[in-house]
Amino acid sequence: MSKLSIHMILHSDQQKKYLPFLFESLKRQTFSDYEFILIDNSSNADVIRVAEDELKKIGCPYKVLDAGGNVGFSAGHNLAYKNSNTAYFLLLNPDMYLNKDVLANMLAFLDVHHDTSNVSVRLMRWDFDHGVEGFTNDVDAIGIRLFRNRRAVEWLTGEAWTQENSSLDVQKIFGKSATEVFGASGAFVMYRRASIEKVLLPGENIFDPTYHSYKEDLDLAYRLRNAGFTSYVILNTVAYHDRTGAGPRNLGDAAAIKNKKTQPYYVSFHSYKNHIRTLYKNEYWQNFLLDFPFILWYELKKFGFLLLTNPKVVIVGWKEIFAYLSYTNKAKKAIRTTRKNHYQGIRRWFLFE
Repeated sequence: MSKLSIHMILHSDQQKKYLPFLFESLKRQTFSDYEFILIDNSSNADVIRVAEDELKKIGCPYKVLDAGGNVGFSAGHNLAYKNSNTAYFLLLNPDMYLNKDVLANMLAFLDVHHDTSNVSVRLMRWDFDHGVEGFTNDVDAIGIRLFRNRRAVEWLTGEAWTQENSSLDVQKIFGKSATEVFGASGAFVMYRRASIEKVLLPGENIFDPTYHSYKEDLDLAYRLRNAGFTSYVILNTVAYHDRTGAGPRNLGDAAAIKNKKTQPYYVSFHSYKNHIRTLYKNEYWQNFLLDFPFILWYELKKFGFLLLTNPKVVIVGWKEIFAYLSYTNKAKKAIRTTRKNHYQGIRRWFLFE
């Protein structure tokens, strides 16, 4: 049996342009003993055919799962998880290009670090319009970071990966082989099945099935942290990502507002409601009380901005929060039974500046 299964969702014909590049990078991998699970999330039949043709060229065992419609990132990957039983599994976006040592290095890290539940690599921005010439030296993401107000950001996004960078965060980790993070970006992350089995939600789900898309990686990162597991990014190993919804490099309010103004409705909608539910399920009451003024002020600003600019996000978002409250409460109860970390243990991950 293979050691690794790779799970990828396809939902749009627009993703077809990435597939030759992605599968070419998979052909070059120094590790090749994997199985592939392709989730058909109401995609164009042609993009599935292209993906299958590429998989046949690689020669790895694969299967196609029909999700029965666009069920979203969460339910799609839940389906793939339930149809695999390998020791490790990788969530892979189609808009990626992997350097040849990516799979081997991720597996080697998990084999050695048994308390690590998941690992990613240094994700760098890919200007896809220029093909392989579009690989940049700018960071796409190095894990998830949380502020004291619980705003979640992709760490170091947009920063130049050079020793001369004035960013203290870049200087601190530049030259290291790996760094611990709160959690990894859902665009590209490898999980240890034995760890995931300890934090499953009701229905044997890896992700909250009521989320559809967005913030499900943050929710899982919380659950794994609360259960005492660690998460790492391998810095000397690189994959490239053509992120369509990249966050701002500047983390101030003005930059956040500018970014929100350009977000499609479905991104704002799912991000807003799912962020609230993630905090409701996962926060220790001690941490919530300690940081309540900061959390409240951030949520009020967000609420007011959305109410003025896109009230449907708030109105429909809260309707859905209450509609799924029964499952959310069951999930919250399940999460509490898996907690092993002290509230102060997770508190160190909240940025206080």
